[in-house]
Amino acid sequence: MKKLILVLAFPLIFACENDKDSAINPNSEMIQGEDSGEFPCVNAQADTLPTLDSAKALIVGKWQLKGMIARMANPEIPNYQIEFLADGGVTVTLAGKKVFSDAYSVIEETSNGYRSLKLITDSLMDLENQHNIVKGNIRICEKELMLDQGIAFDAPGYLFRKVK
Repeated sequence: MKKLILVLAFPLIFACENDKDSAINPNSEMIQGEDSGEFPCVNAQADTLPTLDSAKALIVGKWQLKGMIARMANPEIPNYQIEFLADGGVTVTLAGKKVFSDAYSVIEETSNGYRSLKLITDSLMDLENQHNIVKGNIRICEKELMLDQGIAFDAPGYLFRKVK
């Protein structure tokens, strides 16, 4: 009986270990996501955005995708990193491989009395590249970034943490 239990439990032990390893493996295409409630700073910015100059300064650095706001629950998310350079260049990597590169701008818009900060790239009409996630309304703090590509219309929202 003990041998039967060991034989049945043995694959489960290794299955759990493999799941844990893929969550921290930088070369894995998918990683374990975080809940959108784990981003209190950007959640609090719904009505109080930073200044345009502050947002431009805060965005420079490397960001790791940690969560998504979408119609379906996403326990696993793509292993995207975005690096924004001070000179206006941006690079997106997936599992450590470069998948998109362009120039970016953070701009301010006001419509119907609502102020928003937008992230755009030179490839405004690049609808073919699925890895061009560098666009949309932004909320940004020192360690948190949200790219809202149209959450109100069932488009995704991406939640990032600053890694460098």
